[in-house]
Amino acid sequence: MRLFLILLSVMTWTVESKNAVQLTEESTVPYDIEAAYSNTYNKGQVRAGDVAILMLSHMGGITIEKVELAMRSNNGAGAGTVIVTADATEIAQKTVTWQTVSEAVEIFSGAQTNVQTLTISVSGSQNSLYVDAFTITWSTAAARKVTLLKGDSIVATMSEITGGAGIVLPTLENVDYWRFVGWSETEFWTVYEKPDYYMPGTRYVPSADCQLWATYQYAEVTGEREFATDLVSGGYMYVHRSDHMALTGVPENGKMTRAPEDIYDSNQHYWIEFSGTDTAYIEHIPTGQPIGYKGTEMATEFSPWLVYHQGDQTLFYTTIDGKNYVLWLNIQDKTNQAVTYAGLFQADPGPSPMGLQTTLMPTEIYAFTCHPETKVGIENVPDAESINRKILRDGQVLILRQGETYTIKGLKLKVEGVKE
Repeated sequence: MRLFLILLSVMTWTVESKNAVQLTEESTVPYDIEAAYSNTYNKGQVRAGDVAILMLSHMGGITIEKVELAMRSNNGAGAGTVIVTADATEIAQKTVTWQTVSEAVEIFSGAQTNVQTLTISVSGSQNSLYVDAFTITWSTAAARKVTLLKGDSIVATMSEITGGAGIVLPTLENVDYWRFVGWSETEFWTVYEKPDYYMPGTRYVPSADCQLWATYQYAEVTGEREFATDLVSGGYMYVHRSDHMALTGVPENGKMTRAPEDIYDSNQHYWIEFSGTDTAYIEHIPTGQPIGYKGTEMATEFSPWLVYHQGDQTLFYTTIDGKNYVLWLNIQDKTNQAVTYAGLFQADPGPSPMGLQTTLMPTEIYAFTCHPETKVGIENVPDAESINRKILRDGQVLILRQGETYTIKGLKLKVEGVKE
């Protein structure tokens, strides 16, 4: 007999339509959970050959204790099969008939641990079953520990408050010519393509005790990039200079996302077409979709933006029903204060940290590493002659500074230049 010495939580999803469920007020859910529901027929009715599916994702490695369905049927008829899958593993299958339906049909009971995605499907074999709600009893996973590394050194060890709560990733200072950009799940030395990493300030949910490595991007230019002072149509990034965040992507559900400014991220590139000095149209360069608004929400609409411009400050805004709304990058979600998004914010235009940066690529080397203590694709060697050369590798230019000594390590390079 299993002793329930841990606090169990319950979530109930009621069927609202053929493609939507609603969480009941008394439910408790994991932090980042997402729900998707679909029915091949109509709302909760499942006829012979029909399928209704509820998929819950981003569950944070919780333990599933029980799965129940609130079900009905036609008088004297109705049958089907319910299958529960945790991630890629089927954990329960049960045949349900009109004789066994009730407000709480138990499909699974046990302890399925470390669940990230839960899928419940109801397949009809006889007209008709009805699914009114899905109830899942669950418990939190054990709190996990994340060790943060900078090269071979431990920066910090962080632990979740509770399992699945995640941790907020910190920011580290830059190192020499390396700019800190985030945290990687894998360790690597110098690479010349953008790796996968998690941005600082975001919530990271580990599936087990793990390590993350500080990730750096090579930045020969140490000063801040200049912001546009002349309004000329062209490619730009819309940037908040105080926290170095940039508008990213296209509108979705009335909102937009933001991310640390990265000139190499084409998702942050927008074509700004100025009409005079006080009106502009914005288009997302990678997708060609317009960036506009519908009412007070962001939308893929060709909308005229009013422009506040002073010196190197540029702020886009619009006037709706006599009120001004600025295109702002730091709006806190009212229902989840941990989420910050970009969108329309009611405020009058004026001096602000907003500005436009050109999307012209800088001349610095496009390289990333978890070991900023090393050189870029080269290794320092004592007692070698001083050189001042340019080395070409796959079209990349590596600058060797005068007064430093190097040898080439495992690379086929063409060396140009003259010894001092």
